[in-house]
Amino acid sequence: MITDNAYYWKITDKKRQAVIVRSEIEYFTSKFFFDRDFVFVEPPVLHEAIPNKKAEIYVPLYDGKYSLSSSNALFMGMYASEFGKVFTISKCFRDESDTLNHLVEFEILEVEMLNCTFDDMLEIIKSYLEFILERLLESNLIKAYAELVERIEQLRYDFVPRIITYDDFVEDLSSLDYNKNLDISDIDYLISKQLKEVVIIVDYPTKFATWTSKKKENGKSIAMNILLPESYGELCEGCERTNDIDLLQNKLRFAKADAIQWYVDSVKKINDDRCGFGLGIDRLVRWIVGADRISDTRFFPRIKQEGKDV
Repeated sequence: MITDNAYYWKITDKKRQAVIVRSEIEYFTSKFFFDRDFVFVEPPVLHEAIPNKKAEIYVPLYDGKYSLSSSNALFMGMYASEFGKVFTISKCFRDESDTLNHLVEFEILEVEMLNCTFDDMLEIIKSYLEFILERLLESNLIKAYAELVERIEQLRYDFVPRIITYDDFVEDLSSLDYNKNLDISDIDYLISKQLKEVVIIVDYPTKFATWTSKKKENGKSIAMNILLPESYGELCEGCERTNDIDLLQNKLRFAKADAIQWYVDSVKKINDDRCGFGLGIDRLVRWIVGADRISDTRFFPRIKQEGKDV
């Protein structure tokens, strides 16, 4: 088990760069969304517990009433029903063991928008990433690191995302022994080793998409994710949200999740197309600084190794 003393003694120049990049990203993220009239919101870190939820971390308080936030998507949908366009950068927690691209404690940018189509959302995400890379190049703090500046310049030059359907993308994985019953999100860093460019994968199979996504025909949903090249893995997931109250109500009933009835009730107030996405800040930092592992983006990372939290 790695102690915080050991982490402190292993602080590297790469980790210092990561801290500075993270600081600048959070500053420029707020500017990007505030300039577009979004409202910043703060969902709770403690969520009412839903039994048997995948990768959930439950808290032994108040008879197990709470779990640590693993996603704020539902809260963000509720906030959007009140304010139209909202964003947050918050801590989330998941019990995941892959340490190359997963942290137990991590930061995520989450955005929800009413009166927004799927194509609108894709444009916002691309504009946001372009904005971040461009502003980092203007930062005096970043300019102190010549190699980092050179890397960001190259990332910005190469940032021309290719949009491809899920089926076409999987078809291109001929060189990988890929199980088509496995969501590519589960092996994203392995698949991204084959990529030479940023890829936006659309028309996600409904069986892999979030249950809040709007369905299309032929078992597809209006959902997407973004894969980065060179093992940096999945950066962002998003979808057009469904407003089908009967579907959402049945999902809650099946999952015995009465504690989030408030989400369905908030959707009842929405008549517009709506979209939302989550983007991993730690993964964005890892890609920008070129860190070998996501744990190298923090001074005191919380990861899971060999069944132990470290």
